[in-house]
Amino acid sequence: MEIINLIKSRRSIRRFSQEKLDRNFLIELVDAARCAPAGANIQSLEYVVVDEPQVCDKVFDCLAWAGHVKPKRNPLPNQRPTAYIVVLSDTEIKKDAHVDAASAIENILLAAWGKGVGSCWLGSVDRIKLLGILNIGEKYQIDSVVALGKPAETPVMEDAGEGTKYYLDDKDVLHVPKRPLKKILHINKFGK
Repeated sequence: MEIINLIKSRRSIRRFSQEKLDRNFLIELVDAARCAPAGANIQSLEYVVVDEPQVCDKVFDCLAWAGHVKPKRNPLPNQRPTAYIVVLSDTEIKKDAHVDAASAIENILLAAWGKGVGSCWLGSVDRIKLLGILNIGEKYQIDSVVALGKPAETPVMEDAGEGTKYYLDDKDVLHVPKRPLKKILHINKFGK
């Protein structure tokens, strides 16, 4: 898939088939993440791949899903992600790596979607609980969790009207409004 089309077609997925993802593919996603830019090339990010069902269940319990449409988009047990990548920053290397993490996570999302794997970038995480579950040391900070699996839904993007709040229609399809290009693009100077 051409990169522009890949970017424009990717949506957050919150319902997954239960097809297991290959661990080597998950490692490939981390390899794509490590290739992302990092401020001053200070590389403080590390990753925990979770793909064992029992551990996936524990990670799931640390996450909050789709605030605008919950509980309707809280994945049911037969719709949950089949893998996760937990993105960590080593705070002894860099105190604040949020921008670096965002860049790395976008690489994960796009690389996954390029292979037909859905993802959801989750920032609403019980970090203290997850640190304990995954036995992560104190010098690390959890930035985000990326949920992964084969998609079992097809959200649609549309131009936003007055707001950007995503919503479910009467057929249970998730609609994701995005601000139209003409409202956010400025050329050579700000304004019309």
